Order: sequence, then C-alpha cells, then structure tokens
Amino acid sequence: MADNFIAHGGCRCDTNPVRFEYTERPAEVHYCLCTDCTDVCGGAMAILAVVDKNSFRVTQGAEKIKNFDTKPTAHRRFCSECGCHMLVYVDGFPDFVLIHVPTLDRGDDVGGKPDRWVFTDSKHPMVTLPDDGLPRHPGWANSGE
Repeated sequence: MADNFIAHGGCRCDTNPVRFEYTERPAEVHYCLCTDCTDVCGGAMAILAVVDKNSFRVTQGAEKIKNFDTKPTAHRRFCSECGCHMLVYVDGFPDFVLIHVPTLDRGDDVGGKPDRWVFTDSKHPMVTLPDDGLPRHPGWANSGE
C-alpha cells in the first residue's frame, strides 16, 4: 500500500510566500550543531530533514529564492524578501536537499524523527544537550554510523 506521504513548507512572507513540498519520507532527520548551520539560523541548533531531490519541488514563489554560499560546498537558499532560510544543498550529498524543519507547516508530519546529534564539538558552550539517548558525533555521521 502506498504511503501517500507529503510535507509542505515555506517562507514567512504574507504575500506570495515561497512554498515547497516533498513527497517521500526523508532519508534521515538529525540535529546539527555546526557553526555554519547555527550561525545562519541564529539558533542553538538546526533540525534538518535530508530529502531526495527527486521528491522535492518548489510550488510557489521560486523567483524569490536566492542563494548564499556559506562555504564553498554549502549552498543555502533564502527568501529574498523575508530572509527565511529554508534549504541547503551540500556538494557531498548531490542527490539530496536538506530542509530546515522549522520551515515546514506546523501541522505536517516531517516524515521521521531526529536520530542523532552531529557536530557536537561545535556546540555553543551555553547549550546543554538533553539526555535523550540519541548518539552524539563530534563531526558528521550518517544514520546508523
């Protein structure tokens, strides 16, 4: 039986917002503490859903999306009007788009739960990680590593 999964998200604009969707459950979802993600999102961590590019599409407002390369290998997509950081394309993962989970519609299923913490060596010193039983990795680690 088909899963019929779909998740929707977008930027914060009231008029002509950027809207996107993905139609397959993410390959993985994780908490990221790298300085690149945290500095750009302005938070203590990022929650990322790693989605197959073939299941992802922008459904509205594509003309408003702008790119900012925070590293030579990290290509972040923002709304040019409200500044919302929605997506990351990483050269090392050419078949995937990383979705910033907080940009998904609050009532939608992300498609998975975070299964690990990555880049814990980059964690801000004021942040205390919860005792949630999830594996912690000093750098990058794929699911199951």
